[in-house]
Amino acid sequence: MSASDWTAVVGATDEVAHAYTTPPDLDACRLSYAQIDERDASVTLMFETTALPERPPPAWADRAYNTVEIYLRFTGVRGLRVKGWQFDARDAGLALSPREGTDVRVTVEAEDSYLDFTASGSTVARFRPYLSSGTSC
Repeated sequence: MSASDWTAVVGATDEVAHAYTTPPDLDACRLSYAQIDERDASVTLMFETTALPERPPPAWADRAYNTVEIYLRFTGVRGLRVKGWQFDARDAGLALSPREGTDVRVTVEAEDSYLDFTASGSTVARFRPYLSSGTSC
């Protein structure tokens, strides 16, 4: 399954699916954040996109924004493998592969960067807009 089909794999995507006619392809989004929490056996990935929703949530009505953040949180992580994580992993490709039940295999790859794991749960942890200055880190 490709990153463009992510809402079929990740849980709690109702807000995203309602906001977008076609949710953004995560391969086309910038991976801006990756957090591995060994205490919680979780991994959180945050993607940024300038593909704005056609039907933004009502709470966004009074906000100026040109970028949307989508945080995906994976829980019950096992088999975690990380190799040579580099800053340029922001242009990473994402593959989500459904497994039995709610399990999902997650692979993030970029030049000299690799992250791979299986999670027993996944959710959209946060979905929010912001006004980007347009500068890159």
